[in-house]
Amino acid sequence: MNEILKKILNNWIEWINFEKRLSAQTLKAYCSDLNLFISHLQIYKNKEIELSDFESLHQTDLTSWFFSRIRDGNSHRSNARALSSIKSFINFLLKKKKIKNSTFLNLKGPRFVDSLPRPLTRNQVHKLLKSILLEKEEWIGMRDLSILLLMWGYGLRISEVLNLKIIDLQSEDLRILGKGEKIRLIPISKEITSYIKKMTQRCPFNFHKNEFIFIGKRGKKLKAEIIQKEIRKLRNHLMLPEETTPHSLRHSFATQLLENMVDLRSIQEILGHSSLSTTQRYTKVNSDRLKAVLEKNHPRASG
Repeated sequence: MNEILKKILNNWIEWINFEKRLSAQTLKAYCSDLNLFISHLQIYKNKEIELSDFESLHQTDLTSWFFSRIRDGNSHRSNARALSSIKSFINFLLKKKKIKNSTFLNLKGPRFVDSLPRPLTRNQVHKLLKSILLEKEEWIGMRDLSILLLMWGYGLRISEVLNLKIIDLQSEDLRILGKGEKIRLIPISKEITSYIKKMTQRCPFNFHKNEFIFIGKRGKKLKAEIIQKEIRKLRNHLMLPEETTPHSLRHSFATQLLENMVDLRSIQEILGHSSLSTTQRYTKVNSDRLKAVLEKNHPRASG
């Protein structure tokens, strides 16, 4: 990427941060989307991409990019966000008069399905938990298992798990830094806390209270991509549903709460949703399953 384009990209990140007040994680995702798009164009067009190239983007450029993303296993939600990222950047270029026009804003990407991954069955989750320990150093296996247990057993987002620090484990409640820098406390079992502490003791690095719990082989904060890649590998090995991702574990947790008749307000608080409507969409369950639950618990069922 040439220096002019790199500088403008940084200006765009500052602009959307000021305009939209996005979280650090979302900003990182937007920046990654644009960098990947530019890298793809350089390969596809066999040239260094310049600012003027954003004026002449065609449907074939967009289609080829999404074809490569779908081939690499990116989710519908991830692809929809990626398209939004690129359009945001082009809008910025037009607004700041860095380019005169662009037909890209009128191009249509593949139709995205606005749906959440199906919840995994208890048996499928147990297979994942058992397999995550195999063929690894002991502390790495314990690390990966701890991450899965926190997502499945407590409904944490992958980013929330990886942001946990040693100091967050100092009480009976797990301190979670969620979206929008909002903090929530979730009671955590002594067994899980003990297991995570044992993992840190087996780890070859020393931990201080303000350091991240989950680190990589070089002692730095673990990247989400490592766990996502591991889940993809196990998904193929165990022949799990194609949409199985780390987020599936959080969805499975939420669905289990709903099926056990936990009220939506409580689920909203546990998951850290700012809006109840998000929880209602998030906790959709199979209509036949819900019908069976209602029939079993309806007052007339005993008559």
